[in-house]
Amino acid sequence: MSRILRAPPPLETGCAVVKLGGGLITVDGADGPRADRVLLLERARELAAAGRPLVLVHGTGAFGKPPARHYGYLDGRLARGRADVVARVSRDLARLELDVVDCLEQGGLRPLRLPALALFSAQNGLAAALDCRMVADLLRHGITPVIGGNFVLDGEGFAVCSSDIIAVDVALALRAACLVLATRARGVYRDYGQSEAIYPQLTPEDGEALAGIGRAGLDVSGGMRAKVVNGLRAAGHGIATFVVDGRLPGNLAKTLSGAPDSGTRLLASAGIGG
Repeated sequence: MSRILRAPPPLETGCAVVKLGGGLITVDGADGPRADRVLLLERARELAAAGRPLVLVHGTGAFGKPPARHYGYLDGRLARGRADVVARVSRDLARLELDVVDCLEQGGLRPLRLPALALFSAQNGLAAALDCRMVADLLRHGITPVIGGNFVLDGEGFAVCSSDIIAVDVALALRAACLVLATRARGVYRDYGQSEAIYPQLTPEDGEALAGIGRAGLDVSGGMRAKVVNGLRAAGHGIATFVVDGRLPGNLAKTLSGAPDSGTRLLASAGIGG
């Protein structure tokens, strides 16, 4: 889902925006979806030790994809008459959100969950940030704002607001210094499923490479292709942007310093850093 072309004036914060992908932090077990609390706690401690202001965004993974298939909104939209589905799915997502916040607090951060509904809206399925001044104010008070992918209002109905779009639009609104998109992949694969080789960097000029990055067929968020396309928007506005392996201990901290052990840097243009 792409953003609509409207946004409030950016706010100067210089923070980091870290997005933990849903596939990274959730597990689809025999008893249903659950948060990977061990990984979440490890990453929380790592981020807390980095000691810099940050906004934490997270995907829904095993909590979000199955209901999108089951209820038939892989296009990202639900009509007003399906409010029962919105309520039911949001209730289940709240379980994940509580686990995320709990692990972040145990790891040494001071998290406060903000509903996507209060920060984003959509028009004809295209979502964008409304006003992020509250997020900036919380950062100044030493709080780590936490935002998860969820439904937002879309005219008379609802739309899914992807956590990738949330992360990128929040980074742009706050004039973040760094945007980290952490996944279960080593970075952006050159030949997904055939090789472990990744692109060390990508720019909008890499048309052939970008065309070869597949869109997830059953993923309302658009998969890795949407992640890269949206991430390049942030890079184009001077934000250091990375798609990295969130499974590796220490990789988030190293990425915040500009040198990930495993990941792909997204750049505004060849030879020009984000």
